Formats: sequence, C-alpha cells, structure tokens
Amino acid sequence: MLWEELTAKNFLEKINESSGVCVLPIGVLEKHGNHLPVGTDMIIGQAVCKKAAQMEKAVVFPYYFLGQIAEARQYPGCIAASHKLIMDALLEMCDEIHRNGFKKIIICSSHGGNSYFLPFFLQEMPRLNRSYNAYSYFVPHLKSNQVKTINDCAKTGDLGYHAGLTETALIMHLRPDLIDMKAQDITECKSKGRLAELRDKGVFSGFNWYAEYPYHFAGDPSPANPQLGEVVFDMLCENLAEVIKAVKNDDDSEKMIKEFNLTCYH
Repeated sequence: MLWEELTAKNFLEKINESSGVCVLPIGVLEKHGNHLPVGTDMIIGQAVCKKAAQMEKAVVFPYYFLGQIAEARQYPGCIAASHKLIMDALLEMCDEIHRNGFKKIIICSSHGGNSYFLPFFLQEMPRLNRSYNAYSYFVPHLKSNQVKTINDCAKTGDLGYHAGLTETALIMHLRPDLIDMKAQDITECKSKGRLAELRDKGVFSGFNWYAEYPYHFAGDPSPANPQLGEVVFDMLCENLAEVIKAVKNDDDSEKMIKEFNLTCYH
C-alpha cells in the first residue's frame, strides 16, 4: 500500500491492515557510474519496498532521498544536504508518520552510504523519548545462499559494490530504458587503492570510499542481464517481507521504550 495512493477516508483502515507498520524507503540521488541513472537507489528501493509490502502488508511512505552523500556532491545530479538537515528532517518525518497513527517505522535504506547515519539516528531515539519504534534495514542485503545463487548464475564472484553487477541487473529488470552500457569505461570500476594502509589498520576517514572509487563505480557490470535482475529483485523482496513480519511480531521494543522513559530520570 503506497501512502500517496490512500485516501483520507480509508487511511485508518489501511493502518490497521498493516498492523501499524510503515516502511520508509530512503536513499540518495547520486552518480552511479556513467551507465546508470542518478536515481538508481530510488528506483530499486521504492520497487522492493512496494512489492515486499504487498507480500507482508505495510504502508510505504513516499521515497525519501535526503540521505548521506557528501562524498559525491561534486558530480552533477547529486543532492547532498547537510548532516544537520538530514538528521532533523528524518526525525520530523518519523514524527509525522507516528502522528498519523503508525506505531512502527522501518527505515529501509537502498544506499550503502547511510550505514553510519541511520544507526546513529536510531541511537538518538532513547534520548528523544519517542513513543514509537523505529528500525533500519539495508534493502540490498542478501543471505549467503542467495549470494551463491547469484554468483553461480552470473559465473562471477564479484557482485559489485556500486553500479556493479547487482545494481545494473536490477535496473535492467526494473527500468531498462534508463541504461546506457556503452557510456561506461569498464576500467573505472577498479579500486585506486588509496588510503589502503589506513583501512587495513581499521582507520576510517570521510574519504575512504572516494579514495578507492573516485568515479563512483565499483564492480564489473558486464555479466548483468534482466533475468538476473529479476532473480535478485525477488530475493530482496522476500527478505524485506520477512523483516516486516518480524517487526510486526516485535513486542520487546515497545516494552523497552516504556521502561527507559520511566527510569531515565532516576
């Protein structure tokens, strides 16, 4: 169920049908090599959330692109809002979702660069004393047996980190009209190896990703095809549907919210 397609009249009914669960798909607008659209994360994330919410009923919030992407702001088409704005805006969106009647919000990221931003955002929730439950989930997450299936189908061990095999195959399946494989120089997908010594020692820098992949392209997409994209898409949808079901069954988080709010001032 898509939020924007509901009417004011049937809204409360759909909340009940979804067990009070809202899925918020979040990513960014950024360069995905030269062969994929800047909305790649948006297209994949929105499609997976929509189908998963049909499999395990939930309401899907309109796609939200204010994620963390400071390292790509030098490229055309990128929207890189400040960290203060993305924190404040996401909190306000979650508050608004809750005000409309939802008790649980799954923030589904289709962008790897949100992997630090979203956990920190959720760690802030106890301090803010919100009465709803919020969770984060990485949409491209694959189980080990699924990775093996994909590798066997594509006859490669490289799924690609960004604009590589899986993302290219997914866009071939979902929006083949937006791909231009001839526009991409395949040599740009190789790591430059910069900052390798620091990374090997467990040191993190805001330039880690850009140091390796300045073209925002990682992984050979050559084996990609629409059929593989459909296989991957179905896997991602099934995985997210399982997550939605698990969130519906989660009673402990609500108990912990009440427990924390009662004890945090003692």
